[in-house]
Amino acid sequence: MYQLVKRQIQMEAGRTLFVCLSIGAALAVVLLLEGFQQGLLVQLRNAVLNRGADLIVAQAEVSNFIGSRSLLPQLSRQRVESIDGVTSAHPVTLVPVIYTQGNNKRPIFFLVHDTAGGPISLVAGQYAKAPREIIIDESLAVFYDLVPGDPFVVSEFEFRIAGIARQASAFFTAFAFLNYDDLIDFYFDSDLMGDISNLPLIGYLLVELEPGYDRLRIAKEIEKVEADGDVFTPEQLAENDVALGRALFGPVLGVMIGAAYLIALLVVGMIMFASANTRSRSFGVLKALGFSNSALAREMVLEALVLTLLSMPAALLLSQFVAWIIQSLAPLYLVPVMEPLLLLRTFVAALLLAVLAALLPVCSVARLDPAIVFRG
Repeated sequence: MYQLVKRQIQMEAGRTLFVCLSIGAALAVVLLLEGFQQGLLVQLRNAVLNRGADLIVAQAEVSNFIGSRSLLPQLSRQRVESIDGVTSAHPVTLVPVIYTQGNNKRPIFFLVHDTAGGPISLVAGQYAKAPREIIIDESLAVFYDLVPGDPFVVSEFEFRIAGIARQASAFFTAFAFLNYDDLIDFYFDSDLMGDISNLPLIGYLLVELEPGYDRLRIAKEIEKVEADGDVFTPEQLAENDVALGRALFGPVLGVMIGAAYLIALLVVGMIMFASANTRSRSFGVLKALGFSNSALAREMVLEALVLTLLSMPAALLLSQFVAWIIQSLAPLYLVPVMEPLLLLRTFVAALLLAVLAALLPVCSVARLDPAIVFRG
């Protein structure tokens, strides 16, 4: 049976190439949507893990880093740092603002940090050292054509771009990094002046421990001395944000991914229907020679599996190329189509779709009269 499929593919090399490209394009759409969802979750996870902490203290009953507002008392840092085993507690806070340039407006997060919690790597420029210097995410730099040294005006307050951060975004929102002195200047000098008591100076504490200390034991001690806070490991807080992302975007992306799989199924099914229709006389010959309907079904399943396997390189190349274009033009979005688990899941699903699609025209082949080879 394998030799029959092999000869069929070799004899119609042009058709095989076109079919593989068609199936590959359909699977590339699946990979891109799966990668888009995976990228969203990776960004949410990295927004926490990249802050570089052993423990993170948040406001009581706040269990997310992104999508929640946390506000700790001003003395929280002093109380946490008084615990044996705690090296330091670095304050950070997230302040949502709107950046406007011309007619273009975009929401961004000011990630305000003191001694830790800033960007982990830059694609251009240097880390902020002077007053009013700011680090912006590369998506803002690409969208607004900004480079280090350019002004960055928010609410009529002018910063100076010191550097461009690599992949510093989450929830479809770019981060901009600044220190607390600049935040206070921004708050008083911009048109956002309001009640100073509402200024979120300490949103979270990034707790750094001495080597050898048990994180869980220190977490319990922190919760004893800081009644207004809850303590998480970075992994716990990251998984909470991932769960929030799944809850908000999972249903929509799930429908889109399901539709992409359905399209792939229909593409392979139409190809197999067309193949069964154009090869009706060949199937008639095989039935006249004694091939059973189950043997012909196996031949069609094998052909669909082989075509799907041959189409995978095209799907990988096409999806990777499109993902590269997306990330180059809009770095706000991360599309990691080459994630091993994502590839394995799509690969297995594609083979199952191939089997299902190959069985769709089986009934028409089963009803085929072997006498067709003697007509016309």
